[in-house]
Amino acid sequence: MTVTMDTVFPNLLFDGAARYAINTTAGTADPSIITEMGWHTILLAENEGGYGGTLEDLAAVIEGIATRAINLPLVTRCGIVPAILNALGDSPSISELRRRVAADELRIEWGGSCDPRLGVHALPVIDLEQRTLNGTLRQAELAQDCTHIMFAVTGTRANNIALVCLETGQLAGPREAFLSVEGRNIYEIPLGNLPLSEANILAQADIALNSLRSGWKTAQAATGADIVCTMRQALTETIAYLQERKQFGRPLSHFQVLQHDVAKLYVCFETCKGLLKSTLRLDTSTEANLELSVAAFNLLGLYLREQAVEFAQSVIQLHGGMGMTQETLAARLATRLIALAFRFGDTYQHTKALQRYQGDQVS
Repeated sequence: MTVTMDTVFPNLLFDGAARYAINTTAGTADPSIITEMGWHTILLAENEGGYGGTLEDLAAVIEGIATRAINLPLVTRCGIVPAILNALGDSPSISELRRRVAADELRIEWGGSCDPRLGVHALPVIDLEQRTLNGTLRQAELAQDCTHIMFAVTGTRANNIALVCLETGQLAGPREAFLSVEGRNIYEIPLGNLPLSEANILAQADIALNSLRSGWKTAQAATGADIVCTMRQALTETIAYLQERKQFGRPLSHFQVLQHDVAKLYVCFETCKGLLKSTLRLDTSTEANLELSVAAFNLLGLYLREQAVEFAQSVIQLHGGMGMTQETLAARLATRLIALAFRFGDTYQHTKALQRYQGDQVS
């Protein structure tokens, strides 16, 4: 059984991230490495102090970290936040905000959902007249080095989406902490009558909604890259295990039924990789292409999330049911795949969105 697993996004960014990951254990990753390596500037423009890169550059960093199943807030801090800031326009205040982020004067984390289709039901509520915020901020991965947190809110008198950015010191109330299945620290933060200043409100209405859509697409692309790159590493670990482990005096890789299972995983990985790269190359320069790209990202999210769970289950089975042994890299990779299938969306949400898109095309 000879299979060559090439790097999905090979470049210097991948090399740096992979070197960091190989020298880091799963529980000791320090989020400050993001700013030390400049990964938070990948999607920011060069004239504002950024790297001026693309989603594929961000995917290269994600792949390097995924090789050891390391948890860092790359999707949020390096993907969603810069994508939203870029989509907010070129006003002096927003340009200055992006410059300060690139210069590491601000470390902004994203909190809550970035899916504009979820509407107002799960969002904190803002009273624009009283400048107060109520509700609960959910699913916030708030590391200690963060200075600010950005999230979507809805107005009290109308379904008016707005974007809010707060200093972490403003979140003085008690936080309820959870440990996700793959080991991320997630917080739910109550926001009872939290006072706001004008500077805390970045955008409202259509500008906020369009920026949120940009963040959502980036989240799908980055999560998709994480799934595909985790698949690659999990398959590499599985092949190595089958070649080393012996049964009846022969390596497991010599048994034909296991070869067939590995072949299925390889085909699945290559299909997911091809779909991801094709989606990243889509042209979104026109309104028609923008609508089509949203549908394409929904298709990407639906297919990759479905395959991620089945892929993880097969990896566990090929390791002889060792999936509960978290000390093994293969088990952590399989757990990561299952968790990613429910991060920033799920198959139900993507299916509903694609049904709406098809209905709009017919009508």
